[in-house]
Amino acid sequence: MSNLQNKVASPLYQQLYDAIMEKITVGEYQVGSQIPSEDQLSQIYKVSRITVRSAIQKLCDDNVLVKKHGKGTFVSLPVYVEIVSAEGSFTKSCIQMGKTPSTEILSKDLKYVDKRICEQLNIDENEKAIHIQRLRFIDGHASMLEEDYFIANFDFMLNKKVEQQPLLDVIRENTGNTAKFFDDVIEIKYATKEQAKHLDCVVGTPLLYVSQVVVGDSNQVLYYNEQYIRSDIYKFTVRSSNK
Repeated sequence: MSNLQNKVASPLYQQLYDAIMEKITVGEYQVGSQIPSEDQLSQIYKVSRITVRSAIQKLCDDNVLVKKHGKGTFVSLPVYVEIVSAEGSFTKSCIQMGKTPSTEILSKDLKYVDKRICEQLNIDENEKAIHIQRLRFIDGHASMLEEDYFIANFDFMLNKKVEQQPLLDVIRENTGNTAKFFDDVIEIKYATKEQAKHLDCVVGTPLLYVSQVVVGDSNQVLYYNEQYIRSDIYKFTVRSSNK
């Protein structure tokens, strides 16, 4: 690889910035991958560590790279912002953004759930509920872990390919019910070992936690949903109205 040039108008750190950007653009450094260390870059381009740090810092400031403590520097994942007109549908939002959504079903069963879930679904503690755990991807990047709960009468959910269709579409097609409103509670929670494994992050990473009750036209609960979101990848949107 050619060295950077001292006898040009552009400073060395900017030349290194441009060289790294080119490698990202052509795919040599892919999204989410680790770039060489500062020492390695210094040796590759025959420049000082100060020059390398300046270029890396500028790339981080421009959200091209991200530093992960104790791990190194990585090509930053793009941030996707949920589109309000998608009405809370991850799949529809991704499609409207021109991105490719995909879903992996981690589990799907009928079981007893804890008191908190029963209260959200308006069922007794001695009743079973349907639980579906899904991992959501945007362009192949794991961005959200979802826990969905339904009353036992919605047993059609166990047989439907919910990885390929929005939940509300499945419910409407099988019951005729549509969503009237969503009650959302938004908090920050820290990734457990299981969540970190699925979302490709370290244990303790702050995750955007959204608990959501979806209510139908007749004021019945259609389902209860918990989302653990990597907010560095996917931004949850809430619309307010003064009406």
